[in-house]
Amino acid sequence: MRISVDFGHGTTGDRGAQGYLNEEKIIREYGTLVIDKLKILGHTVINVTPSKQNLTLAQSLAYRVNMANNFKADLFVSLHVNSFKWDKARGCEVEYISLKGKNYADKICNEISSLGFINRGSIKRENLYILKYTTMPAILIEPFFCDNKSDCELYNSIKLSNAIIKGITGKQISEDTMYINNSINSNIPNIDYSIPTKRNIYDIPGGLGYIEVIKESGRIDIHLDRYNYLSIQDSEKYGNRIFVNTRTKGTKIIL
Repeated sequence: MRISVDFGHGTTGDRGAQGYLNEEKIIREYGTLVIDKLKILGHTVINVTPSKQNLTLAQSLAYRVNMANNFKADLFVSLHVNSFKWDKARGCEVEYISLKGKNYADKICNEISSLGFINRGSIKRENLYILKYTTMPAILIEPFFCDNKSDCELYNSIKLSNAIIKGITGKQISEDTMYINNSINSNIPNIDYSIPTKRNIYDIPGGLGYIEVIKESGRIDIHLDRYNYLSIQDSEKYGNRIFVNTRTKGTKIIL
């Protein structure tokens, strides 16, 4: 199957949500694994996320749709993280516009909710640009709310990517496998040294990089910039693991 994958947001005019976790960062974390695992299962995948930062919202959306349509994909998957008001909403939902899209949406919701997230169900959205103007079945995945503490505590990039893969393909993939994304099809984002404005962000002396503390998950991320960081986690709930994310090569699980 030919699949277009979209890492939502990420341009100047199209920024993601900010909560306990940052939407753009989380999407690229679990999204990289989704792409890798689809390829391991034999699917042809293209990342339709814009590499240019200075795009308006309209330009950003049009780029993703045009890339997917020109690729003649069989399925369009847009990856996101939801937000509402601090700790006022939680759970997973998948948005669709066609009956074929609903079939994928239902399955993905069921798989993600098996991780402990509340199942908000599949939702028909006829006014979303990327669903309306793509020429193939299209879905937009909102696996959890980044401004809900309980949801953020459940987040695990490996388990989430596996749930999405199973929802799309019906196939289970091992959690212990190490993945790295180095595909020439994946669009590489520009270097971004900007530092997020969050209460759990700490600048590194010298003016370059920052440390992000995710206390609820027993995890710290040491950033060079937005897309290059080392993540260390040790938690009774999520286990002990180390992985690295790079701007040009994606995510690799080290331990």
